[in-house]
Amino acid sequence: MLRLLPFFLLAAAAFPQAEYFPPENIREGLPNIVLITGDHLRWDHIAANGTPEMITPNIDELVRQGTTFTAAFTVGVACTPNRASLMTGRYPSSHGLISNGIMMPDAEVTLTHVLRDAGYYTGQMGKLHFMPHKDRDHREPYKPYGFHQMRLSDEPGCYDDAYGRWLWAQGKQVREDARVTMPGERARMEYYAFEGEDRTTHASWAATETITFLEDTHSRQPERPFFVHTGFYAPHPPLNPPQSALDQYAGRPLPPRRYSADELDLLPPNFARGMRNMGLLETPEAVWDDYRRHFYAMVTHLDENVGRIMQTVKDLGLWDETIWVITSDHGDYLGDHNITSKSDRPYDGAMRIPLIFAGPGIPKGVATAELAEIIDVMPTLLGLAEIDLPKGNQGISLDPLMRGGEGRRSVYMEGRRNKILRSKKATYAIYDNGEEILFDLEKDPHQLRNIAQSSEGADLLQQMRKALLLKTIEIRDPLPEQIRPY
Repeated sequence: MLRLLPFFLLAAAAFPQAEYFPPENIREGLPNIVLITGDHLRWDHIAANGTPEMITPNIDELVRQGTTFTAAFTVGVACTPNRASLMTGRYPSSHGLISNGIMMPDAEVTLTHVLRDAGYYTGQMGKLHFMPHKDRDHREPYKPYGFHQMRLSDEPGCYDDAYGRWLWAQGKQVREDARVTMPGERARMEYYAFEGEDRTTHASWAATETITFLEDTHSRQPERPFFVHTGFYAPHPPLNPPQSALDQYAGRPLPPRRYSADELDLLPPNFARGMRNMGLLETPEAVWDDYRRHFYAMVTHLDENVGRIMQTVKDLGLWDETIWVITSDHGDYLGDHNITSKSDRPYDGAMRIPLIFAGPGIPKGVATAELAEIIDVMPTLLGLAEIDLPKGNQGISLDPLMRGGEGRRSVYMEGRRNKILRSKKATYAIYDNGEEILFDLEKDPHQLRNIAQSSEGADLLQQMRKALLLKTIEIRDPLPEQIRPY
């Protein structure tokens, strides 16, 4: 009995008694909400977004049945800032999580808090990343942040978190087959086929936990709306897709890499030095191709598990009552500019993310290139559910854009040492050492020719400098509210 006790306690914690809301206390007509996030997932990793080389049939179905934003952007430069902004509708300088390694403040009001107060039953499955990874016992409880149920795993197999314990429960070999190296110990380009069964990948586990939440919630309180966030770790490196997904890219054409031989020569010296120091300039094209096939296979495996969640909602008879959102915390350069991963470099590969809405009240088959930000997800969802925004929210509803309206004039991203402003016409970045970068997107859509130091960019540079200054004033934190006239 003593050996079974930890798993018994784990099961009790994973499936708590649902907080009871009588039907008369829940407003009729509230939609269910499924929010799905990838990690390192770019806007152009979705086949229906214009990249036919990708294999994403399930997300493609959501694109066809809803609205896709092909010019949606992050507001921070790493996982935690953008995840916090997604869930609070606030910029990093407002909620304080300007980089990874910072804990979400207790005072921040999340989307989950608002939905729970409106009567939703809420669940978090997979990656959330509101707390630092390092120097934390991942077996210990996580702060709830408005979630009724949480099965958390912020990494894909290196910690004894909910995923690690689930693997252990099935045997030592199952656990070892899924183990990955610790953050900070990984190679720059680490890729291999997953050694275990497909059902035991981190993506499969996150989908399975989501399915369990959906089935359990619907059976116990079928009249109550639910909100669930499925945080997939994929396609974040280390790249370890199952062989079944990898085989689908054997001999398949790959999207082109975007780079030029002289682009580093046009960049400021310290900025260019940082890119050279990544040590990837001499990487053979065959290695890039192999690496990218593993990355794309991770995306396809993610898509397969999105499909499992979609099928469950259909099987429960809830499809017409459920809003879907697909997005990501950020993208990945993935060989563009001869670099990988993400950082505070002002390239679309890392900053531009998928954003797809589908479900009741959302126009079908719409694709818009109007500018949107990750902080706009919260006000859009609350608007669709006719729930008031909390004070301090800095996003805008994207509902008018779905119907042909105009989006933001520019999108804004901030890190510890830089600010970035991107309009439809240009990308501008300035760093704390004074180095500036400017891309004219009308002439240089792949961001290969920095013109910040050239005469041809002088007028555009002044325009973007002023626009960034005005944007910095605009996004100042509205909290705390001014309560005195002096």
